[in-house]
Amino acid sequence: MKKSPKKAGRSITKKLPKPVDPLARAKRSLSTLRQRLREAEATLHAIRTGVVDALVVQGPVEDQIFTLRGVDRRYRQLVETMNEGALLVSRTGLIVYSNRRFAALVRMPLERVTGSLVRHHFPEVWQRTLDAVLRVGNGASSQAEAEILTSDGQLLRVYLSSAQSHDDREALTCLIVTNLEEQQRSQEALAAERLASLIVEQAAEGVVVCDVTGTVVRASRAAELVVGANPLLRRFEDSFHLTTASGEPLAANMIAAALRGQTLTGIEASVMCHGDERVLLISAGPILSNEHESLGCVVSFVDITERKRAAEERAQLLERATAARREAESANRAKDEFLAMLGHELRNPLAPILTALQIMRLRADHTGERERAVIERQVKHLVTLVDDLLDVSRITRGRVELNRRILEVAEPLSKAMELTAPLIEARAHHLEVDVASGLWVDGDETRLAQVFSNLLTNAAKYTERGGHICVKAFASGDEVVVTVQDDGTGLPEEMIPHVFDLFVQGERTIERSQGGLGLGLAIVQSLVSLHGGRASAQSDGVGRGSLFEVRLPLATLEARAAATDGVTRLEPPIQSPETACRRVLVVDDNVDAAQLLAEALADLGHETRVAHDGPSALTVAERFSPHVALLDIGLPVMDGFELARRLKGDLPGMPDLRLIALTGYGQASDRQLSAAAGFDRHFVKPVRIEELNSVIEQLTT
Repeated sequence: MKKSPKKAGRSITKKLPKPVDPLARAKRSLSTLRQRLREAEATLHAIRTGVVDALVVQGPVEDQIFTLRGVDRRYRQLVETMNEGALLVSRTGLIVYSNRRFAALVRMPLERVTGSLVRHHFPEVWQRTLDAVLRVGNGASSQAEAEILTSDGQLLRVYLSSAQSHDDREALTCLIVTNLEEQQRSQEALAAERLASLIVEQAAEGVVVCDVTGTVVRASRAAELVVGANPLLRRFEDSFHLTTASGEPLAANMIAAALRGQTLTGIEASVMCHGDERVLLISAGPILSNEHESLGCVVSFVDITERKRAAEERAQLLERATAARREAESANRAKDEFLAMLGHELRNPLAPILTALQIMRLRADHTGERERAVIERQVKHLVTLVDDLLDVSRITRGRVELNRRILEVAEPLSKAMELTAPLIEARAHHLEVDVASGLWVDGDETRLAQVFSNLLTNAAKYTERGGHICVKAFASGDEVVVTVQDDGTGLPEEMIPHVFDLFVQGERTIERSQGGLGLGLAIVQSLVSLHGGRASAQSDGVGRGSLFEVRLPLATLEARAAATDGVTRLEPPIQSPETACRRVLVVDDNVDAAQLLAEALADLGHETRVAHDGPSALTVAERFSPHVALLDIGLPVMDGFELARRLKGDLPGMPDLRLIALTGYGQASDRQLSAAAGFDRHFVKPVRIEELNSVIEQLTT
C-alpha cells in the first residue's frame, strides 16, 4: 500500500477503488453455478432414490411446500383412496402432507391445504382439543371429537385420531379426520341395507331384487328353494325359467316391463324344480329413486302348487258332490212323486170308507155303533199315517205345520193309548196310568198323540211279554212333564246320546222284528221341539228298563181363559135336511167315492150330480148349472186343472160357480197349482162331511 504525502497541519488519506477484473468475476460466477449444479444434482439424486418426497421453497411471505409425485406410490395410493382425511403435521402445526379426502372435507384445493397451518381449519372453540390431539407421546395415540371449518364457513362434525410419525429430519404427527355426519349416514344406510337384506333372506315368500340390467342382487331362501340353485349375480331369466299356461317364456318380458316402470300382479306361471313342476303366483314392480329413475325391480312370488292341487281336488270333489246332489235331488223328486202317487192311491179307497161311515152316522143308524166308531177312528189314524208318510222329510227337518190349540195333555195321551192298545194287549203288558188333571198345553192334539203313541209303541216293542209300562203326567214349575217308563231291555250307555237320531234302533230278537225304520223317536224329538219342549231318555243299562221324558211348556192362565171363553173347537153340528139347498157337481173317477159323497151331500139337503171324467162333467154342468163343483185332480182324459179352467171360461151362465179341489194330492205345490187354476178351496181326501158342508155354505152365501 502506498502512503500519501503528509501535509502541514492535517493529513488526508483516500482509498481508490480497485479496478474490476472481468476474468475473476467470471470465475466466481462459474464457481457459484457449479455449486448450484452440484446441489441440483444431489436433489435430483435424492428424489430419484426416494430420500425426499417434498421441497420447501422459501418465499417472501411464507414457505411453500411442494410434494413430489411417484414417491412411495403404493403408500400414497392407499392413503389417497381412504374415506377419511389424512394429514402429516409438523411440530409447528404446518401441514406437510394432505390427502384429497381432507381437502374435500374443508372444500379447498389440495395445493392450498398443503403448507397451510392445521389450526386454520378448526374454529377457535376447538383449538385446545386440536392441540391436545396433536400432543401425543412416542408410540402413543389420541382421539377426540371436534368440528372443522370449511372454506365456506360451515362446521362439520369430525372424529380426530393422531399418532406420531417420523422422517429423517423431524418428528411429524399423523392426523386422521373422519366425517361423523357422513359416517352416521353410512351406518344408517348400512343398517337399512342389512335390514333389507335380512328381510329378503328370511321372507317366507319368494323375493328377488334385480338391478337395472336384470341381474339378481338379492334373493330370499324361499326363492332359491324354488329354483333349486343360487340365483345371485345371474340374470333373472337364466335362473327362473318361467312359462305361462300356454308354455310361452315369461321371465325376460316380465323383468323388462318392471324395469320400464310397470307394476304386474297376479301372474300365474310354472317353473321346473328338480323335475317337479311348481306353480307360482307372481308380482313384479320397479324400484325408483326420489327422482323417479329406475334403480332396478323387485319380484315376489308365492308357491301355490299345493294350493292349486288342493283347489283342483276341491273342484273335482265339488263336481262329484254336485253330481251326487243332482242324483239325490232327482231321486228325491222321484220319491216325492212316488209318495204323492202312493198317497193319492191310498186316499182314494179311504175316502169312500170314511164317507160311508159318516152317512151311517147322519142317518142315525145305531146298529154296530161301537164297531163303527172304532172303524172310523182307525180310518182316521190310517189317514194320519198316510199324511206322515208323505211328510216324513218335513217332520224330521222340523217343518211340520201345527194346528195348535189350548188343550189338556190327557186328551192326546188318551188317543195315544187307544192307538197303541192293540199292541199292548197283544203282548200282555200291564199298563199303569197316572195323569194329573189341569195340565194345559198349547199344542197340536194329533201331533202330540203321535209323540205319545210313538213312545208307548217303543216301550211295548222293547219290553218282554207280560212286562210293565207306566205313564205319568204332572206339573213341574212352568212345565208339563210326561214320562213313559218300562222294565224292558233298557239302553246301553253309549246309545243314550244317539237314541233320538234318525234310523237308530236297539238290538232286536226275531220276536220283535216287526218294528219300524228307526224314525219314531226322531219324530218325537222333532215334534216336541216344535212345541217348544224337549225330550230325553234315561236307562240304568241293558236289561234294566228305560224311561223317556217329554217336557212341554205349561199354558198360561190367560191362554186357558181365552180357550174356555170364546174359542170353540168342537166339530160343527151336522146340518139338518132343511139346510138351504145348493146344486153340487161331484167329479171323481173313483165311482164309489163319487157316489157316496153325492149321497152324503144329498142327505144334507143338497141337489147333486155325478160325473167320472172331464168331458162328461162339462156336459152335466151345462145342463145342471151347479153352484159348487167338487173336482178330483187326477181325472182321466182331462185333469182337474184343465176342467176347472173350462168350467170357468167356456160355459155361459155360471159366473158364480165355486170350485173345490177334492184330491189325494196334498203337497204345497199341488195347492199352488189348484189356486192358479181357479179353485176356491183345496181338500185332501178323505174329507169330513161336516167340514165340506160348512165350506159349501160359506162359498155360496
